[in-house]
Amino acid sequence: MIDSALGPEQKLKYVLAFMVLILLFGVVGYMLIEGAGFLEALYMTVITLTTVGFEETVKLHDSGKVFTIILLLLGVGAIFFAAGQVVQMFLEGQIGSMLEKRKMERKMHKMKDHYIVAGYGRVGQTVCSEFRNHGKTTVVIENNGKVVDLLKQNEKYYILEDATQDETLIKANITEARALISTLAEEAHNVYLTLSARQMNPDLLIIVRADSKEAEKKLYRAGATRVICPHEIGGQRMAMSTIRPNLVDFMKIVPHGTDPGLSIEEVDIRKGSRIDGLKFIDSKIRSELDLMVVGIKKENKNMIINPPADTVIEGGDTLIVIGHNENLSKLDQHLGA
Repeated sequence: MIDSALGPEQKLKYVLAFMVLILLFGVVGYMLIEGAGFLEALYMTVITLTTVGFEETVKLHDSGKVFTIILLLLGVGAIFFAAGQVVQMFLEGQIGSMLEKRKMERKMHKMKDHYIVAGYGRVGQTVCSEFRNHGKTTVVIENNGKVVDLLKQNEKYYILEDATQDETLIKANITEARALISTLAEEAHNVYLTLSARQMNPDLLIIVRADSKEAEKKLYRAGATRVICPHEIGGQRMAMSTIRPNLVDFMKIVPHGTDPGLSIEEVDIRKGSRIDGLKFIDSKIRSELDLMVVGIKKENKNMIINPPADTVIEGGDTLIVIGHNENLSKLDQHLGA
């Protein structure tokens, strides 16, 4: 009996393998018992299993007749069993799920600049929610059966396999991905995943969860771009909520774009852009778009907080901008990017 916990692809493979074994059993039996050639033995096996009743090409002795009876009983049972399995899979929607999975894998194979999220626990779900709010294409990798239903309900692209396996990362098209976010709970899994991902895509942005300072060091050595400690950030937020509650309220409003319609964005300045080489005051970002630039990250990685009016904006810089969503949407056109 085939395990009901197996996926549709595995079930079909078992059914096919079972049928092939029955077919081989018949062919080998006729060749050994009756001395038939391969083609004759195959023909006899097929007409026996399908019960079509065509003329026999091999003159059967008593031993051959007994073998035919055994093959007929086994074969008919095998055919009914295989047909039952296939019908059950259709009725349960497993065939449709398998075809949908194949379609999803073909789409993922063509993706570029997408975001891969490994782990769909509470942290992973929050990450995916933020990506959806910002219109980012996300591929989730998760093998925990407890969250599969939630994953299928919320996410468009997902892989129900082990994220630490290279084959899984290849399915997620990691070589063309923009970033990998690992929220796996196991420290060893995060380290192994980071090592594999960095080797497969040297330019990949890798953000990894860590639960301790020691794990943070290991992950950086493994190739992580940034390491986030949720417990540490949560503790800091709780302390700030006590000491400076209004500041925390403001920080909750801005990143999520909630009322009063504010968002915070980072904008890359391309070389040759309209404001490339201009002073901040001459860029007219504040005067024409009513946007506030709170920071400029220079190409050499230095961050200028609250940039002075005479700060020169250069191609390769990244602006940290706060403002109303409708004004932020006009920024790209203003920059000539």
